[in-house]
Amino acid sequence: MNAPIRYAEALLTGMLGTFGLDIEYVRAEKNSLYYLDDAGTEVPVLDLVGGWGSLMLGHNHPEIVAYAKELLDTGWPVHSQHSSHPVADRVGAVLNDILGREFPGAEPYPIIFANTGAEAVEAAVKHCEFDRVLRMKSLFEQIEWHADVALNAVRDGAAALPDDTSLLPGDVPVPTTVEEFAALLGAVAAHNVARAGTTPVFFALERAFHGKLVGSTQFTYNPLFRAAFASLGPTVQFVSPTDATAFEKVVSEQRVRVLDVQVVDGRVTLVERDFPVVAGLIVEPIQGEGGIHELTAEFAAHIRRICDEIECPIVVDEIQTGMGRTGKFFASSHIGLLGDYYVLGKSLGGGVGKTSAMLVRQSRYRPEFELVHSSTFAKDGFSTAIALRTLELLEAEDGAAYDRAAERGERILGMLRELAEEFPDVVADVRGRGLLIGLDFADQSQASSPIIREKARAGLLVFQLGSYLQLAHRIRTGPTASVPTMLRIEPSIQISDEEIDQLRTGLTQVCRILRNQDASTLIHPLTGAGRPARAEIEDFRPAAGDAVAPAEPAGRRVGLVSYPLTPDMLREFDPSLADLDDGRLLAYARRSELLKDLPALAPVRFDSPQGTSVDLTVYPLLVTQQQLREYQVSGQTFLIGLDLDRRVRAAKADGCDTVGLGFGLGAVSGHGRALRVPGIAVTAGSALAVGSALAAVRHAAVERFGGLGGSTMAVVGAGGRIGSAIAALGAREVARIVLVGSGRPGSVERLRATEHWIYQESWARIAAGGELTGIAAALAAEPLVTGWLADGRSGDEPSGEAIAAYLADARGTDPLVVVADDLLSVRNAHVVFTAHSSPVSVLDEKYLADGAIIGDLSFFGTGAESAAAASRDDLHYVRAGVLSVSGGGILPAGLSVSPGADELPAGAAEAITLALSGGGSMGDGAITRERVDAIVELAKQHGFETVFS
Repeated sequence: MNAPIRYAEALLTGMLGTFGLDIEYVRAEKNSLYYLDDAGTEVPVLDLVGGWGSLMLGHNHPEIVAYAKELLDTGWPVHSQHSSHPVADRVGAVLNDILGREFPGAEPYPIIFANTGAEAVEAAVKHCEFDRVLRMKSLFEQIEWHADVALNAVRDGAAALPDDTSLLPGDVPVPTTVEEFAALLGAVAAHNVARAGTTPVFFALERAFHGKLVGSTQFTYNPLFRAAFASLGPTVQFVSPTDATAFEKVVSEQRVRVLDVQVVDGRVTLVERDFPVVAGLIVEPIQGEGGIHELTAEFAAHIRRICDEIECPIVVDEIQTGMGRTGKFFASSHIGLLGDYYVLGKSLGGGVGKTSAMLVRQSRYRPEFELVHSSTFAKDGFSTAIALRTLELLEAEDGAAYDRAAERGERILGMLRELAEEFPDVVADVRGRGLLIGLDFADQSQASSPIIREKARAGLLVFQLGSYLQLAHRIRTGPTASVPTMLRIEPSIQISDEEIDQLRTGLTQVCRILRNQDASTLIHPLTGAGRPARAEIEDFRPAAGDAVAPAEPAGRRVGLVSYPLTPDMLREFDPSLADLDDGRLLAYARRSELLKDLPALAPVRFDSPQGTSVDLTVYPLLVTQQQLREYQVSGQTFLIGLDLDRRVRAAKADGCDTVGLGFGLGAVSGHGRALRVPGIAVTAGSALAVGSALAAVRHAAVERFGGLGGSTMAVVGAGGRIGSAIAALGAREVARIVLVGSGRPGSVERLRATEHWIYQESWARIAAGGELTGIAAALAAEPLVTGWLADGRSGDEPSGEAIAAYLADARGTDPLVVVADDLLSVRNAHVVFTAHSSPVSVLDEKYLADGAIIGDLSFFGTGAESAAAASRDDLHYVRAGVLSVSGGGILPAGLSVSPGADELPAGAAEAITLALSGGGSMGDGAITRERVDAIVELAKQHGFETVFS
């Protein structure tokens, strides 16, 4: 919570920090990045991310760096827009030579420069639409010309009137005069104008990734990147990357026709012409972010034929696959797919320049596009010159770089295939060509290790595996954008045999970890400095006979949202963590702060003596008590509310109709009232907590004082919901109450409200008649009250504030209820309840009377004030709000606030009680005596009893 404020992608950097990937690198060369350790020593990391494919030649290639320095040292113009750029022409010439070599007979391709790959995609899409509009304009000009020719021919008697108007919609009669024919031509024009407004359609492939700009994101298949912006860009339909017949069908469904007139054999005839509604198809020859899937030559040939038939241009996205990464400059040349457009980027800048390019087939190129499309930084002198030097290096020695990419890639692929044979249960597939490779792991969403299972279900397992490789083996890998089980390997051609062996070692360990479900080894690098407690990966897979057949589900399901997290809970959660001490487990939890959700625990069955049963599912959150305290101190408890809302919704999705909030979470959620999840009842256990706390303290008082009668009770946190209820209900038994607040703004007002509630409730008892005890008994003798009785005043009439004012005026100091912010005011109390929301314990032995009873209901779970009692033998400490259960179900020990194996916190007990009784809640109004008595009695019926400690 005290980290410096981040301004640049703070959330993303925080997420990287969760996995220990927020490393600041200070130097780079070839396939290595370097960071500084605590001693200031450079530490190398094998970089297999490769700038997301932009480092075909490696980090800081010496010849490119030297050339860049030369350009800058000589004052080479970076920005000289609206001038001649012969270097840009040379880049275009080299790319055209390569196209001619890999696609013999290809026509020339003019070039448009951009800054990034996504911008090159935008330029291609923009040109496609520009070309479509001009084709549409040309088509309508032709139709207009044909109509004029036909009308003149009819007037001159050179052509007969049409005898068939069936192509026109509606009932358009066959014309018999020149005037009627002119009207028919008007109907044709109107028909065509209506078609002219048809929205253009683009096609892209399922699994595609083409960028994240407003336009390019429309062509990216993953809804995570696209859905929120769907209304901003062009209409894109996604088609199968393996079934060209399906593409052909979809294309035919999009076909739109307009009408034309022609003079055929001396007669005017209506004919249909295809309207250019399809603007383009964009494809990646190898879908990188989509999971390293290569298109087949058969698919490529089929879509090429279809697109030629309908004049649909094909845009080939070689941003990641081009520049020789797959063993040829254009990956599309492997499958014989010649595009109408090519887009290049990433490695075109040689790892130093930021540049990209779009190439358009000459016969489709629209030169006037150059007048409506430009970019300040595109085709700048520096980046274009770097691109030319990069191409020269790639083409050197008859393209030796391409051969090396193919050879290095095949060596890595061979190693990965051997790994897949050794670990067929862990490695699902190995895919790729050249140095664009993916290692696809088997699904771990049903893993026996909860840590591994949680990361898999959250789509973050590859990040966790990458974290381990980075921190334990100094290997930097990356995910793919749309396949959460795939590790992407995309090094430069500089990768050595030793580095490939380093990768083999790291991945072998990863496979062993996943096979053996050893989460401790996986997360150990995230737990702090130091060597692992054990050197070997251990086997934590369940034995064959350990599998337990799932029980038939109970009639109802109830959820419990639980935190703070404790080390014991984590150890019980995943047995492989047993060798990690408390400090390291808490360090892991703190690092994982942004990933608060852990998988729901296995349901626990609770059977009621009344014959009903429920299954309780615990939804833990990966947040420690210390983190909760920091939220409290910083005033950011609303973030906890967001966590609670998310987990309550998860419980609802799992079929729960009642959810309890454990460990005092009611204090940060309006006791469940702030959670607005329809169709589910939320309880913080407040009523049962109050009832069981009073019962436990009353039991202790009987043993120590003979009862609460005549005693003074102090409530620390009396302005809160639970504290005020304890004060109001405790007033029935004690002679005097001390209400203690926090001293924060509004504290006094809240305490006064509790005071007025106590007096209101006391007056209602007096007015009702009968035997009086506690505050009401003392109050009954006051002249004000006797006067009200004589006047027949109603017990419902607002009276609490008037009584408080009367006592303060008549006595100077209220003898019955004391309102204070000073903890010293509890010094004479026989019983002290703590129901505060302080992030730390507040009681000290100096505040407590001899032989006092402490009833602990503090915010961060019972036990927060136990230190004060431990310092003096005469004090009696009561774990308030804890109940025992006789119905068979026991919460995991790490989730219980008490040491007893058969004990539950009130939040859990009340939720289970309500579910056993048919669901619903106790309402969100004041915690009245009636509500408390009702839930306590209901809990007893279902086997819950207050714990007396």
